[in-house]
Amino acid sequence: MNQSQIIVGLVSFGMSGQIFHAPFIERNLNFNLKLILERSKSISKERYPNARIVRNFDDLLNDKQVELIVVNPPTYLHFEMAKSALLAGKHIVVEKPITATSQESKELIQIAQKQNLLIAVYHNKRFEGGFKTVKKLLSENQLGELANCKIALHRFRPEIGPKVWKEEDFPGAGLLYDLGSHLIDQCLDLFGWPLDVDADLQIQRKYGKVIDYFCITMKYEKFNAILVSDMLTKVNKPSFSLTGTKASFVKYGKDPQEGRLSKGNVNWAKLGQDLEENYGTLTTNDTRNIKRIRTQYGTYDQFYQNVFEALRMNIPLLITPEQALDVIKIIEWVQKSTVTINTTILNN
Repeated sequence: MNQSQIIVGLVSFGMSGQIFHAPFIERNLNFNLKLILERSKSISKERYPNARIVRNFDDLLNDKQVELIVVNPPTYLHFEMAKSALLAGKHIVVEKPITATSQESKELIQIAQKQNLLIAVYHNKRFEGGFKTVKKLLSENQLGELANCKIALHRFRPEIGPKVWKEEDFPGAGLLYDLGSHLIDQCLDLFGWPLDVDADLQIQRKYGKVIDYFCITMKYEKFNAILVSDMLTKVNKPSFSLTGTKASFVKYGKDPQEGRLSKGNVNWAKLGQDLEENYGTLTTNDTRNIKRIRTQYGTYDQFYQNVFEALRMNIPLLITPEQALDVIKIIEWVQKSTVTINTTILNN
């Protein structure tokens, strides 16, 4: 065992563990995936034969070699498991959203600071090609003074899914926490804290119990950023749409990394390479010239490399727990100031 490696315990080997965490931990030679918690199954054994399957969370906490615990269960379990890991002296990676409430997030941050431990929050959409492209265009002032911005994440899942913790009234359940946390994080990273926030929250699907549609307006001094997501959109709509005094930018399509990882047999050399048909278009306002903009390469692997650098080289985290806390503050702001409309009831 390489003593400079960071020894890791993984809390869950569901979709999150299989796609977003274990592959990148295993691939990065700075980490050693030692323990994987699976309550009853042994799915991870074939793919990660060098990792030991454990049946209890305490096995991760009590292993003295484990330095970092990846806390990636359903959101309502984040706080208690993350708190236990910190109190056991472990650094943690927490799946987004960090917790269901801002008070819980603040407590975790206080414990980590007191224990001199690291909290890294997995807001992986910061490392997607479309977002990186928008960030580059803005940093280069290619759009001029921004007039409006729309970021969208549409899905077509009209039936209620089998994951109870996402579809029932658990803390942190629903689309606002699931995808909303991503879009809010992207908006805050691009533009900072808004002057005001408005929102439309709805339950649209039949038998739905949690929010499955939102339209959030983040108001800034000279423009608004609109964040939209739903589960009933079948047609192709832009994922990014921005208009400025110099030009407008529109991009369609989803980042390819998740889809490629979910299929297995990953071509790592092309993991973050966008499909050419999904490249965005930049239209200048003076000459009406239209230019295809090659999508920046997606880099999910950058997250764990940054975690290593933070722990071993004292390099700052790209995504801080305070930034993740800000996301929860916006979610709470939206929930407290907005009445959720259940359209399935209104239409009956």
